[in-house]
Amino acid sequence: MDRLLGPDPAADRFLAPRGASSRGLWRTVAVTAATAAALAVVGTTIVLRSTPLGAGGDPSSAGGAAAVRSSSPRTVTGHDIDCTDGGYTKSTLKLVTEEPVVRLISERSPDGSGAAVPIGKFEASDVAGVAGGSHVFVVFDNSFKIGHFASGLTYVTPDGEAETNKLLSWPDDDGSDSQFEALTYNATSGTYIVIQESVVNGSGSMVPRIMEVSLGADAATVHSTCDGAFTFASENKGFEGAAIATAADGTSYLLALCEGNYCAGGKAGRKPGHGRIIVMAREATAGGGCVWVPRQTVAIPKSAYFMDYSAISIFNNSRVAVSSQENAAVWIGELELLDGSHLTPDHDHRVHGSHRRSGEATGDYERALFGLSDGKVYDFPRNDACQRIYCTIEGIHWQEADKLVAVSDKMKSGGKQPFMCMTHDQSIHTFLIPA
Repeated sequence: MDRLLGPDPAADRFLAPRGASSRGLWRTVAVTAATAAALAVVGTTIVLRSTPLGAGGDPSSAGGAAAVRSSSPRTVTGHDIDCTDGGYTKSTLKLVTEEPVVRLISERSPDGSGAAVPIGKFEASDVAGVAGGSHVFVVFDNSFKIGHFASGLTYVTPDGEAETNKLLSWPDDDGSDSQFEALTYNATSGTYIVIQESVVNGSGSMVPRIMEVSLGADAATVHSTCDGAFTFASENKGFEGAAIATAADGTSYLLALCEGNYCAGGKAGRKPGHGRIIVMAREATAGGGCVWVPRQTVAIPKSAYFMDYSAISIFNNSRVAVSSQENAAVWIGELELLDGSHLTPDHDHRVHGSHRRSGEATGDYERALFGLSDGKVYDFPRNDACQRIYCTIEGIHWQEADKLVAVSDKMKSGGKQPFMCMTHDQSIHTFLIPA
């Protein structure tokens, strides 16, 4: 208020000098107004263009580059959208409902008198439906506790009773980070599969750790823990999602989604359009152990032109959804069921020399069990400036044929993600797919 009422040297320089003519005064005002209008147009152009450029565009001016740096610290390449395009409504998911995980846990009764929340943050990494029910389970990579939530994201039942939102305990939980990145239900065995992204095995290699568990009323029971015969070059670029699918011959397999393109980290892993799904089968080992062995590498169609891949879910053994955290989008296509009677090129074995397929592989080829149709990309909603606001989607689950449940991680700190990413992080969301 002092600035508005008192003298302002910056404003005073536009005042006519003492004794100046009225015509001179009006000329000064006109020039000032024209300058302000021009600056407003330039400023508007930068605001409107900053999002596409920050999303992987090619800035053509120093001003545009500066706007990108301020609005989108992380450079995202690959798929993006034009919010002014006429097809926006047909390619954008519609938010149905969402709630922060901490609220679902802390407000478990009508009067809000829930128990103290035992976790300080909820880095949700995947979600799966509760078998035989309408609720969902959620895993967090920063905790061994398993979330159990009403799929309607409510605190009370229709009768006004407290909902069953809670955290299930894990055996021998020492409070450390779980590194859980994938969760899926195996209808064949009636158990859930939980995958730790990558752990160091007895040989010093980084491999996925795959656990078969039962999720009861209050706790998880671990039935088996097996490593995958698949090595990663980076400890934080392993399997990010998983689903169970049944091939044409009636055999069920684990379909594990790699986070990086080519299943790699570094520069290769960030090259959009080279997503991979590893088809794995469980085998017994000497001494009563087990191992998950790769049978096929399925290339995700290039229409999923994503910088990374964060989750996979399969509906009725036919419709596939694959999400990307970086591109804030989800690819949806059809699963092709094959019987392994013909060979398909193993394009990646030279990229991953240590990932040679066993059993079914022959030279540069491997037997085809699954394929994917070309599919279509749908975007998570943007804000009024067409900026990504669902920046941390890490898990998805088909709730219905046209509805997805998604869970989000904590936004990256230290300026790695823009401030608008915080609004929807550490939450559960439900989205409707456009007809």
